[in-house]
Amino acid sequence: MNNEIELYRDKLKRYYDADDKLTQYPSKRPMRILALMKIAQKFALSVKYTEKEVNEMIKESISFTDIELIRREMFQYQFIGRLRDGSEYWAEEGWRERYKEYC
Repeated sequence: MNNEIELYRDKLKRYYDADDKLTQYPSKRPMRILALMKIAQKFALSVKYTEKEVNEMIKESISFTDIELIRREMFQYQFIGRLRDGSEYWAEEGWRERYKEYC
């Protein structure tokens, strides 16, 4: 699996611009996870974020406009958690362990 991950990591480099922003969201799951991991690393553990703060962190990481897609995917892949009403977000503590084969 590690060789496959390295191949995906190399392919993913083509999805970033000169400013190291993601230019499009990959269709393949392993590349999505790698891209989301890069964004998730910006979130500090035990810090609560507003939706606006989360959107801003995502906006700084991508060059396309679908911030909501990335936020939903980060929640779906369990990189971040949130209150049901979306008023508070946080980094999920276990994501590094969950995706350790990607590290």
